[in-house]
Amino acid sequence: MQTSFIKLTLLATYLFFSTQGVAQNIAIKTRSEHVLIHKDSSFTKTVTILLKENKETITYPIFYDTELERITDIKVYVKKGKRFKLVKNTIINEEDVELDYIASKKIKSITLPYQSETKIVYSIKCKELMYFSDLHFFSYNEIDSLKYQISVPNTFRFIHNTIHKDSLKHMTIDSIKSDNHTKWNIEVVPVKVKPDPLLFFRVYKNIREPLMRTLIIPKTYEGNERKYLNDWYLQKAETKKGLNYAAIRKIDELTKGISDPKKIMTILYKYVHNNFKYVAIEIGMGAFIPTHANEVFTNKQGDCKDLSNFLSEALNYKGIKSYIALAATFDHISDCDFPSLSSANHVICLAYIDGKPILLDPTDPIHLSETPVQSIQQRSILIINPDGGEFYKVPGFSPKKNVISYEIDLEANSNTMVMDGEFKVNYNGISGNFLKYGFMYSSDREANKLAKKHYESVFGNQSISDLKINHQSRVIESEGKISANGKIFKDGDKKFFFIDFLPKLFETEDRETLLEGTHIGSPFSKKVSSTIKMSEPFQEFNPIEHSFSFEGASLIVKISNPSEFTIECTYEFVFDYIFVEKENLEIANKLLTSFKKIINDPIILQKKS
Repeated sequence: MQTSFIKLTLLATYLFFSTQGVAQNIAIKTRSEHVLIHKDSSFTKTVTILLKENKETITYPIFYDTELERITDIKVYVKKGKRFKLVKNTIINEEDVELDYIASKKIKSITLPYQSETKIVYSIKCKELMYFSDLHFFSYNEIDSLKYQISVPNTFRFIHNTIHKDSLKHMTIDSIKSDNHTKWNIEVVPVKVKPDPLLFFRVYKNIREPLMRTLIIPKTYEGNERKYLNDWYLQKAETKKGLNYAAIRKIDELTKGISDPKKIMTILYKYVHNNFKYVAIEIGMGAFIPTHANEVFTNKQGDCKDLSNFLSEALNYKGIKSYIALAATFDHISDCDFPSLSSANHVICLAYIDGKPILLDPTDPIHLSETPVQSIQQRSILIINPDGGEFYKVPGFSPKKNVISYEIDLEANSNTMVMDGEFKVNYNGISGNFLKYGFMYSSDREANKLAKKHYESVFGNQSISDLKINHQSRVIESEGKISANGKIFKDGDKKFFFIDFLPKLFETEDRETLLEGTHIGSPFSKKVSSTIKMSEPFQEFNPIEHSFSFEGASLIVKISNPSEFTIECTYEFVFDYIFVEKENLEIANKLLTSFKKIINDPIILQKKS
C-alpha cells in the first residue's frame, strides 16, 4: 500500500512538470464535456479543451481505465489568425500506470509545443453507465469555465446532487427537452485545488470541494433510484458469491460445537481480521465489485469489498443473515446518502443478530464487533439487500463511552523548584485508538518510544520516564513518572505557580487553533485531576473556577487549595463532535483560547507568615 502511494506521488510529479524540469502551468480558457447516453447503457464523452497561450512545451495527460474506457479521435489544433488549424503528427505517448494494485489504468500524454492558443479534442467511450457517477467542479489546472452537456434519452432519467456548492463562484444548470432526448447544460467556474495524484484516479481523499454526484436510471426506476443502484450491485456481485468445500470445512472447524450466533459471528470476524491481508488500491469497477469469495479465501487477502464479501458469505452459511454495504469514510469527499458510486469509497459487512444490525469492518484491524466503526460513525451507508437496499445512519460513540482520565500527583522541591511525581491515564472506548493504531505494528520498545513522545507533547514538553503501557481491546492504561520544570518562580514572599503542564484538550492535534475540516476522531470526555504538594506552606486563596458551555461542548476548570501545602487543579472537557466544521469551529477555538489563557495565568501563592 505504502509503495503504491509513493509511485503515485512520483507519477504525479512527472506529470506536473514539463520535460524542461519546470512546473507546468496549464492555463485553460474552457473545458467542455458532451456526455451522450446510449440506449444500450453505455455512454460517450466528447471532451474539448481550449488552452491559453503556453510559453513552453507542456504535456497534457489523459488518464483512462482500459477495463471500461476507450480513447478515440484525439486531435490537436493550433490557432492561426482567427481559426484553429489541425496539427498533423501530434506526439502522443501511452504508458501503463505501473502500480501494484492498479492494473487497468493507462495514460495518454499529448505533447503540446509553444503556440498562441491550442485546442484538444478527444472521445471517451465507456461500456458501463454506472461509471458515470460524478462531475467534478474543481481542477488542479487554472480553468476559466467548465461546461458539461449531458444528453439523456427519454427512456432514462438523470438525477444529481451537488455537495460543497457554497465554494463555487458561479454555477448554472438548465435542461432542454426534445422528442427523443433531454439535454442538461451545466456551467461552473471551478475551484482550483492543490495537485494531488489521487485526483487522477477519481479518488477524492481529504478534500472538501464541490462535486455533483450523478446517476442515470431507466425510466422504470423513476422515484426509486436507491433500488436501481442496489439491484445493479446485487447483479454484479451475485457471481462473486458461494463457498467451496475448503472454505466450508474451515468455517465448520472454527465454529465446531458452538450454536450461539453472536459467538459464531465473533469467531469468524476475528478469523478474517487475524488471517487475511488487506491490499488496495482499486480503481474503476474493481473498486466496488468484489473478487470471488473462494479466491479471497484461497489467497487470504483482499481489500474492503473482498474481505467483507467473504465474511458475509461465511456468516450466511452459518445461518446468520448478513449483507455488504457501501460506505463513505470520514476522509471521503461526500457521505453515502445519495445513490451514486462516487458517494462511497468503502465497503463493510453487516450482520443481524436477533434482528439488530451489527457493523463489521474486516479491514479495520482494531474494530470490535457491536461497536460503531470509527471511520464511518454518524455517516450513512447503503445496505445492499434483496429488498431494494436501505440507507442506514451509522451510530456514533457518545462522549460518555470515550472517557479519557488523568490522575497526576506532583511534589515540589524547595531547592530546585522542580516538581516530580507520577501520572496515570486511562483511555476507554475508542478514545485511545490513535495510540492503538501506532502500537499495532510496533515492538514493545517502539511502542514505548511512541507513547513517551506522545505524553511529553501532551504535558507541554515536560520530562517523562519509567513509562508502562497496558493496551487491551477496549482500554489503554498508561502510567509513568513526570518531572515539570520552570513552573514555580519566587519573588520575595510570593511564588508564581504556572499550570501550563496540564494535559492539552485535544491530544491528536498540535495546532493551537483548529482548522475547518479537522478530524477529531470521535466525541470524547476528558477528566484531569492534578494534586501538587508545595515545599512550603502558603496562605489560603479563594477557589478559582472557570466554566464554558456551548452546544455539544463544555469545559469546567477548578483550582483550589485543600490544605496549606496542597493545590488541586482539575478540569472536565466534553466535545461531542467528530469533525471541526463551520458550525462548531468557533466553539472549538474559543475553548482552546480560554483554556490557554487559564493555564498561562500564574497562581499567586503568598507565603504563610
